[in-house]
Amino acid sequence: MRGTILGVHDGRGVLLGEADRRIEFPLTEWRSSGAPFAGQIVDYVEENGQARAVFAVPGLGPSGFGGPQSGSRVLGIIGVICLVVSFIIPLIPTIAAFVLGVVAAGQAQQERDDTSLLLARISWIGAVVMLGIGLLAVLAIIAFVGTMGFAGMWHGFHDWNF
Repeated sequence: MRGTILGVHDGRGVLLGEADRRIEFPLTEWRSSGAPFAGQIVDYVEENGQARAVFAVPGLGPSGFGGPQSGSRVLGIIGVICLVVSFIIPLIPTIAAFVLGVVAAGQAQQERDDTSLLLARISWIGAVVMLGIGLLAVLAIIAFVGTMGFAGMWHGFHDWNF
């Protein structure tokens, strides 16, 4: 059966089912990732006047960026934004992307939200790659400057005018 969630309060959800009947369901019967929210289109089985095995119907109703976002999804989105900013400003946004990605990944695993987990992994793995590239760049500069100094010592500093 199809219905629309009217609201979620105190561990229970209420949906508007077929023939405009209000049907309650315990949140333990929620079977989709993320948390249910008002306006979401769901599929369910009715038993004894209650909804069981409630699933969100993908692609129908206000979902994705239109509906309320879970905490892990918001952290994942901010982490990816920090990762993009780290291409312009190298250090601080990269560290922020790593921290936000790790925190969001933990929350997404608890919420069983695959999209949030993907965003979080992009954030923290991308941050590790960016930090590695930055470290290699710094080491290359140090090696170049060190080589120039060694070449100066090898050929003698007496020809250099300070």
